[in-house]
Amino acid sequence: MKIIIVNENNLPIVQQNSEPAVMALGFFDGVHKGHQEVILAARKKARKNGLKLAVMSFFPHPKTVFSNEEVDYLMPMEKKAERFQSLGVDLFYIVDFTKSFAALQPKQFVQQYLVGLQVQYAVAGFDYTYGAKGAGTTTTIHSDSDCKIIVDIVKRFSISGKKVSSTCIREKLKRGYVEEVTALLGKPYSVQYSVKNGLHDYYTLPQCGEYYVTILAGKRAISQKVYVKNTEDIIFYHDLNIDDCSIYFHQRATQKYQEIS
Repeated sequence: MKIIIVNENNLPIVQQNSEPAVMALGFFDGVHKGHQEVILAARKKARKNGLKLAVMSFFPHPKTVFSNEEVDYLMPMEKKAERFQSLGVDLFYIVDFTKSFAALQPKQFVQQYLVGLQVQYAVAGFDYTYGAKGAGTTTTIHSDSDCKIIVDIVKRFSISGKKVSSTCIREKLKRGYVEEVTALLGKPYSVQYSVKNGLHDYYTLPQCGEYYVTILAGKRAISQKVYVKNTEDIIFYHDLNIDDCSIYFHQRATQKYQEIS
């Protein structure tokens, strides 16, 4: 998979080197089951038409640009890229989200970042918006492209009657409902953690408390309980003689907050 960083300065060069593609659109934080539906629909379209499968995402999150508000990211960009590659993505466009980019009128965005990148088909969720103040929607991409792009709209994806979304996953993590998060992601929620330095950037820990987890360090897989102390720190009950590791959260062990120093 090719990763392509796009900004206002290099856009003309990226356009010149682009390839005809089907583009899946979204922020895709967590790459949950709803996101997977969009990407798999785009993959099916790409394979049918002999085109590259592309995904376009943005960084940083718009909230950090407009309000300096901290965002509880579910995964860093490199992990997002790994998930995309496992889903068969050929091209991963990462657009630098700035105030000037956000100010683009919907048609400008479509012409420069979709038509200009040789997008033949665009696939997005039913609630996808683009352009200044989110004025563009999935129903306007076709006209904004001067009818050059065919659009497939993926309908709302729900589990137990509730829309699957990154916001929903963040709320469940804040309450410690990691089993429910597993259902929304299609796999246990995981973070990268350093025993010496704490949580890696662009991850969110679940609510304080004890959890049953699997710890992956090198070729070792260790199942045990850990204690999430705060938003940055995890207490290990046993000295595992490790530093950097991946921690997969399976189940909450304590139902109520219990402080451990």
